[in-house]
Amino acid sequence: MPIEKNTEPAGEPARARILQTAAELFAEYGYASTSVRKICDAAQVNVAMVNYYFHSKEALHLAAFDHARELADASAPAVAAASAAAQVAPVEQLRLAIEALVSDMLRSGPASLFSRLVARELIEPTAAIHKLVERHVLPRETLFNALIRAVVGPAMPAEVVQKCVFSVVGQAVFYARSRVVHEIVAPEITYDQAGIAVIASHVAQFSLAALAGMRAQYTAEVPA
Repeated sequence: MPIEKNTEPAGEPARARILQTAAELFAEYGYASTSVRKICDAAQVNVAMVNYYFHSKEALHLAAFDHARELADASAPAVAAASAAAQVAPVEQLRLAIEALVSDMLRSGPASLFSRLVARELIEPTAAIHKLVERHVLPRETLFNALIRAVVGPAMPAEVVQKCVFSVVGQAVFYARSRVVHEIVAPEITYDQAGIAVIASHVAQFSLAALAGMRAQYTAEVPA
């Protein structure tokens, strides 16, 4: 199908604009509530360009995740470097990772798109859930599993470590997707930069305290 308007020169800025717009709308409204027409109107392109670049809404959805992941990876080199540094204790590596996860899910802007898309997919799964989990959720789950294992030690069963991962991520998703409820139940909780830092610190502190207690429990159960 020929593109009637908004034909772009080399470098494809229209494609990038479509990706950015799609990621933002999918994160805010979900896949089902975001039509191709809505994306095109916001990106100021016609539907033919989406068909030309991505062929389908489903393919655009997957591409939006890839785009958001690239933005997230580019925005957090300091955290990644700190977490990988040998001189950083496992508990501090996990604290940094938890605070980064919560902050990414709650803050606005391009760097948070990936975490917000993941949060949306977890509570409103699409037909692409298996591909998205394989590409994007499993790597993060693997990271948190390894970080938590380093904190709790070898005695804790693998299935319990896995539940701990879910508990940590679940807190972040709850704050990210229940903001309207919080405004009614706990209006003192704010979501500006300072408020998000407080929430991230609390989730990290709460999680690390729970893991310390569980580590003590399972270590005590190991015969001397």
